[in-house]
Amino acid sequence: MNKIEHSVKQLIKKYGSADPFYICEKMGIITVDRDLPEHINGFTVTMEEIPFIILNTALNYFNRRITAAHELGHIILHGTTNTVQLSLNTSFCISKFEKEADCFAAHLLLAFESDETIGMESITAEDISKLTHMPKSMIENAFFG
Repeated sequence: MNKIEHSVKQLIKKYGSADPFYICEKMGIITVDRDLPEHINGFTVTMEEIPFIILNTALNYFNRRITAAHELGHIILHGTTNTVQLSLNTSFCISKFEKEADCFAAHLLLAFESDETIGMESITAEDISKLTHMPKSMIENAFFG
């Protein structure tokens, strides 16, 4: 089991749920809907040590949940790391953080949708994509990449 999968399992065990919105609420992470440019689904920001997840109001139910899970992944895995500052001031590869957050979201949403009853050894990327409504490419990177 890798670090991300372990983090997801620990989170689900601690809060008794794989619902990203429920977990955010219990962790004191505030989710806010705002009108954002079409190409921005959401982002995280911390103000006065309070983490916020800002979600685009234009997102449908599934994309809102995927984005919340992805952003929760950033908070759990990367803390208050400012990726904008990192990308402007260092040579750090931000895509690594994005892939990790996608992987976190995929594991969390699969547990949310399946209630952890699906036999993982026989499931395909397409099956997971249909179940979670996540893009197949995200699933392939998270589980088969």
